[in-house]
Amino acid sequence: MISILKRVFVAVSCLLLSVACSTSETEQSQDIDFNKGWKFTKGEVTEAINPSYNDKDWQTVNVPHDFSIKGPFSKENPSFSRGGWLPTGKCTYRKSFTVNASEKENKVFVYFDGAYRNSTVYINGNKVGYRPLGYIGFQYDLTEFINFNKENILTVTLDNSAQPGHRWYSGTGIYRDVTLKIRNKTYVPNWSLYVTTPEITKTKAVVNATFDLKTEFNQPQDISAKINVLYKGDIVASKKVTKKVQPNKNTSVNVDLLVENPKLWAPATPELYTVQVELYNNEMLIGEESTRTGIRTLGYDKDNGFSINGEQTKLKGVCLHHAGGPLGAAIYKRTIQRQLEILREMGCNAVRTSHNPFSTEFLETCDEMGFLVMNEMFDEWEVVKEPATIQDGKKVRIPVKYYADIFKEWADKDLTDFVLRDRNHPSVVMWSIGNEIDQMKTDEGVPIANRLIDIIHNLDDRPVTNGLIGYGWDAWPSEAAASTSDIRGYNYIKENGLDREDKIAPNAMGIVTECASAQSYYPRGTYLYGDEKKAWWDKLGYKYDDAYNWVEQRGLIGYRGVQAWKDIKNRPDIMGQFIWTGWDYLGEVIPFGWPARSSSFAPIDLCGFPKDGYYFYQSQWSDKPMVHIFPHWNLDGMEGKKVTVYAYTNGDEVELFQDGKSLGKQKNNLDDVEYQQWDVIYQPGNLKAVSYKNGKVIAQDVVKTAGKAAKIKLFVRRANLKADGEDLVYVECTVLDKDGNVVPKADNIIQFDVQGAGELIGVGNGDNMNHDSFQASERNAFNGKCLAIVKSLEKSGEIYFVAKSPGLKSASITLEVN
Repeated sequence: MISILKRVFVAVSCLLLSVACSTSETEQSQDIDFNKGWKFTKGEVTEAINPSYNDKDWQTVNVPHDFSIKGPFSKENPSFSRGGWLPTGKCTYRKSFTVNASEKENKVFVYFDGAYRNSTVYINGNKVGYRPLGYIGFQYDLTEFINFNKENILTVTLDNSAQPGHRWYSGTGIYRDVTLKIRNKTYVPNWSLYVTTPEITKTKAVVNATFDLKTEFNQPQDISAKINVLYKGDIVASKKVTKKVQPNKNTSVNVDLLVENPKLWAPATPELYTVQVELYNNEMLIGEESTRTGIRTLGYDKDNGFSINGEQTKLKGVCLHHAGGPLGAAIYKRTIQRQLEILREMGCNAVRTSHNPFSTEFLETCDEMGFLVMNEMFDEWEVVKEPATIQDGKKVRIPVKYYADIFKEWADKDLTDFVLRDRNHPSVVMWSIGNEIDQMKTDEGVPIANRLIDIIHNLDDRPVTNGLIGYGWDAWPSEAAASTSDIRGYNYIKENGLDREDKIAPNAMGIVTECASAQSYYPRGTYLYGDEKKAWWDKLGYKYDDAYNWVEQRGLIGYRGVQAWKDIKNRPDIMGQFIWTGWDYLGEVIPFGWPARSSSFAPIDLCGFPKDGYYFYQSQWSDKPMVHIFPHWNLDGMEGKKVTVYAYTNGDEVELFQDGKSLGKQKNNLDDVEYQQWDVIYQPGNLKAVSYKNGKVIAQDVVKTAGKAAKIKLFVRRANLKADGEDLVYVECTVLDKDGNVVPKADNIIQFDVQGAGELIGVGNGDNMNHDSFQASERNAFNGKCLAIVKSLEKSGEIYFVAKSPGLKSASITLEVN
């Protein structure tokens, strides 16, 4: 899982609890994966700071690690509904390692990409740093406290006990990569290497690399820096400069390199280059730093919106939170890849990191897959948020204990580190300094916004936005505050608000930073009519009607989300939109309360199964021919009654058939935003939708009344894994009848058996009200589907996966681990 940007100059492995770092005289830079072999316990253990403390009874874990996700769910947990009713609190980690005496003249650093939250780090009993924000990366110098050639103890304490501590599920633990870094005493400081591409034509590109040199030797050093640009491992440009580096002072280097016939980075062609800095002292190689970059031009225009490499591109985006469903906050690269694959198949090309720094690995994956990123930093400034919750069916606001109390002390430092860490990613196309910040409703926010924007502008040249609230409720934010951003960020704006903006700020650039999605609030595959709907709500037992009215107002198609895309589709000046959200996530269970433990806003559920809204966006954002109809056709109790059937398609006409009889064609204006609907008298049988374009059939979709559950079908996106102990495969399980039709209400318990070179690490089914543990060997299907997550071991071989259920034909699959 170790970050690709952490370039390993000398490959070193961390084995169990000890790592011996060795290097030849000329090879000084090492990035050592420090993810494996940590000792862990819940609670605060102050004695554990002492290196001699005996932790033999503690649990041995690997990073990423999130103890909260193990549960149990409880109404008594102080994280409350906003935190998904999961446990939080304090915890402690320890790691034992050795550093060879040959490294005694070198520097030793430890880097954490994120630890939630209030982390304090000690080495051999000495405190080296504290960081309250759990999403930020940080590095500490361990050198003066290292016992070379002896055991060292790294201790990390975390405190996530102030609750409710967030507006969504955060997780608790060291949930991102940890790296031990060995460097020569003359080195490139962390994050100082910055790469831009100021000049680009079809035949050449100028790649600019700036970085600092620092020496901690007592005498000046004559250092030669060789800067290389590599494409797929081959050097395509190179330049060497020599600098006299004074002790304990940063010496700046600025170099232009010419790349011939550049391969341009874009969503469809995410071509990546590596910029490498090699340091030499008297012709001896003493260190290296490198980063990846993409050569591309970004355009921002008040009339024509956003462009990349001169091509106007609408941002068809989603807001995401950082966690990964059944795995909680402790996710792996494959988790991110699968999320983005499913989103790309929906037609999505952009992600907003809502509302905090994501992992380096997430941005690297966006670089590799061609996703455009609005990189966002803050959800709070100086004022505590009081988000809505549902208690007994009634809307109630409660304050959260997140960041406002430390904003004045830490915001500038956190923002600076955020930009320094992320600015080389070609996927990042704009920065965001906030989401629905209360102080931006008035002029009070102006000086704060200006200060934050100045920090970014001093570090990078990409524009800054800010997701302001109020537009959708005709309660406009301060005009002075809105004007601080390079690009105005509109949360939940409507067409009349965009018209108003055209008048009051005709020269402003704009983007819809957040809007409703075209998706019902009801869980995936849930269609309720008459008595069945009443029974569903009666089971929740709510005393008040706020939740019911909130859910019903959205409707089966999520009309506000449809309208949100309609409002901007044909407005070239608006750069795009980010729907709330791309995937369901733990916590923020509104418009429900207990027993809901995850959100239901998204067109994709917590396990990655598409809902109906997914196909609306596919019909609008994707060119691949498609048609989708809903609801399913197992509507017991509705016989002889009218049911509205909906269709989404990117054809120009769609025809619906019931049991082979046409119910008529309907036009679909591709220049507008439309969907189709028919009133159909329900009877068991089948429906078929046929989509046409220019009179030719381009796609079909069929729903049938399914019979009794009979068998299990498995689907995986890949069947080959790496033997690194961190690769994953997501096994999707679907319950079918004997004829192969999906049984849309199936809730059969499915048992999983994993043998060989892998292990089962998570299960789920997308039911936002299910309280079963995600760490189990079985799961009930929810509306016909469930999920198993398998992780590779550190050995080659085969993984044998079997899914079985009483009364059903089992299914199996063999996976290769290499």
